Amino acid sequence: MKNVGYAKRGYQYVKRYGVTRLRRKVQERLYRNSLERGYQGWMLRQRPAESEMELQRTHVFADSPLVSVVVPVYRTPEVFLREMVESVLSQTYRNLELCIADGSGEDDTAEKVIEDYMRRDPRIRYEKLADNLGIAGNTNAALSLATGEYLALLDHDDLLEEHALFEVVKWLSAHPGTDLLYTDEDKVTFDSSMYFQPHFKPDFNRELLRSNNYICHLLVVKKTLLEQTQRYRQEFDGAQDYDFILQCAEKAERIGHIPRVLYHWRCHASSTAANPESKLYAYDAGKRALECHLRRLGEAGTVENMENPGFYRITYPVAGTPKVSIALLDAPTPGALKKFVNAVGRNRTYGNLELLVLLEEADKNKLILNFIKEHRQIPIKVVYCTSACNKFVTFSRLAEKLDSEYFLFLESRAEQLCRGWLEIFLGNAQREGIGAVGGRVYDSRRRLRYGAKILGMKGSAGDAFGGLPLGYTGYFHKAVLQQNYHAVSGKAMMVRREHFLSAGGFSEDVEDRMKDVDLCLKLEALGLSNVYDPGIVVTERKSARRKKPSRRAAAFEKKWKELLKEPDSCYNRNLSLEDTSCRIREF
Repeated sequence: MKNVGYAKRGYQYVKRYGVTRLRRKVQERLYRNSLERGYQGWMLRQRPAESEMELQRTHVFADSPLVSVVVPVYRTPEVFLREMVESVLSQTYRNLELCIADGSGEDDTAEKVIEDYMRRDPRIRYEKLADNLGIAGNTNAALSLATGEYLALLDHDDLLEEHALFEVVKWLSAHPGTDLLYTDEDKVTFDSSMYFQPHFKPDFNRELLRSNNYICHLLVVKKTLLEQTQRYRQEFDGAQDYDFILQCAEKAERIGHIPRVLYHWRCHASSTAANPESKLYAYDAGKRALECHLRRLGEAGTVENMENPGFYRITYPVAGTPKVSIALLDAPTPGALKKFVNAVGRNRTYGNLELLVLLEEADKNKLILNFIKEHRQIPIKVVYCTSACNKFVTFSRLAEKLDSEYFLFLESRAEQLCRGWLEIFLGNAQREGIGAVGGRVYDSRRRLRYGAKILGMKGSAGDAFGGLPLGYTGYFHKAVLQQNYHAVSGKAMMVRREHFLSAGGFSEDVEDRMKDVDLCLKLEALGLSNVYDPGIVVTERKSARRKKPSRRAAAFEKKWKELLKEPDSCYNRNLSLEDTSCRIREF
């Protein structure tokens, strides 16, 4: 039956997207499986020893809040229900209550099981609902039973690690003011025998949440925050949890993340975890929830479904026609400049721009000037570096004199630019609170070369998903999802002029190859968020130059020493920093 299910899903996928995309999808899954081989052993090694669990059971926190574990039940198979209940009642943190609302109707299986547990443990609060109110209504009913200061949301057939709530309260004690908290998670097989597909998440990532409900489980909400929301809404059934999380994220004062797998998502034939196609209606509900989220915040944007169910893309409109200066800092030859101008013109749908070409004094020649005279369709200016400073510093000094509102940095070897690329840059860069906006750059072999940056990768900062072939989506599809990163690559990066100047432009005191990362970190220090938008796709032509082995960026590492000591909050400490494959890190 399992093989029949896979065949059906494969057939449906081919009908919608074609054989090539299905092949890529399967190849990525097989590759991911190979990277996660041995995960179960790794996960078990992360569990506290029994001696530590005993200490947790007797540990007294300065503040030991009551945690209400909230579960909506609907005709749950008895074996799953018992495993769920026992995973809650066996928690090493004891100050909890299990709040269950049962919408099973005439089926009294759950009622008998729960009443049996209630006779043995007074921490269970249970209500048999007169009617099935749907997933949203049943969840709200369970929430109404809760009396705790914090509420932990649990699905009726899933499992908690025995120390899950201890870790939650430990976090809350160390981070006062946290009113929304989530953990990492994985999947567990139908018979609870195997853990697989761990989801190691970033810390709160607003742009990623707008792409996908990556937070999901385990979700813990402070009751005072819950009271500011509309709770679970039936009009978003199927994506009611996504709508609820978006509501909470809008109101939360502090959002925390515990980078430990504390929640196991049951995977069986009818679950979304096993078969995303089983709840196609849910993905439309998720799209509508995201649209409501934007409206509540007064932000314009068009939401579209992506190829993978449950993932979304937002296109932000461009306001007005601000002037953009495209800066080429890599001294193109006349031939390279011609190809670049052709690439810009081929998919050009935005008019108010100019091209700035920075050349060393020695590069001054008539060929460049003659080319500029012959190509009037795009205004081109040549800036000569007459001082001992390099082009980055020259541009930083020039920036104050330019009348453009946005700076766009691109490599002159760009050969193909996707349709609407400049509008995508601008739509993001115009948003309030946004610093640098970056896209993804592929080499001539159609391998991802530049994009988002991961701090600490190989000591300094490395390109996320480096080497990933075009058409592949990466770890949990993150290579193609809009999200926040601490830094993006200067090979395709836009910055608002006023932000660039406020940050002091490119720094003289760091290595040239790290100047883009340094600029992004300075923008963050100003309170701005940097955005990776993979909707911007740039492809470079082949380079005759061989890439030199990278040396450690000593000046950059010294300048940002304290930041680099900490795990990259846009990544996850459980993932390796040795390469960009998102393989599990061994501690």
